[in-house]
Parts: sequence; structure tokens; C-alpha cells
Amino acid sequence: MNSPNETFELEINVRPFEVVTVKILADTLVELRAIAAKKDMSLEGLIKFYVGQGLRADLTQMRADQTLNAAQQVLAEHLKSGEAAAKLVNEIRQRSITETAG
Repeated sequence: MNSPNETFELEINVRPFEVVTVKILADTLVELRAIAAKKDMSLEGLIKFYVGQGLRADLTQMRADQTLNAAQQVLAEHLKSGEAAAKLVNEIRQRSITETAG
């Protein structure tokens, strides 16, 4: 447990950023503003949230694909058959999709 006299130092990590301009359809912007208001967020905060959410999903999928591709290479070496390795990895992909959807 922390003692009452223990002090903590807050470190703020300032990350660099860039400003981008994005054209968004007017009706989409109206809907984004409505969602932002409902979530008690700024429009910018909601857009950043959506971008971050999509980015994390895509990075997760990319890493999973890299892992499966590496597994296929290792299996091909051990099984002495690239075709058998590809079949196994495709079965893993299909089961993964089925379990995720179900």
C-alpha cells in the first residue's frame, strides 16, 4: 500500500503530430456531429477515436496475417510440402473466422 507521504512524479510524453485536411461529405459531418454530441465528445475527438479504432483493428489483422504466413513457412519446411502447409494455414484461417463470427 502507498504511504501518505509518498510522492509521485507525473511524466507527460508529448508525441509529435501532423495536421491533415480531409474532405467529408456534408451529411456525414452532420451525423458525426450528432454522434459526438450524444457521446459528449468533440467532433475532433470522435474522429480520432474512429481512426484509432480502425487502425488498431487493421494492425491486429496485419500482425495475425504475418504470424500465419510465418507459420506456413515453418510448416512447409518441416512437412517438406508447401501445399500441405498452405492447406493447414487455410484451415486455421477458416476456423478463426468461424469462431470469431460465432
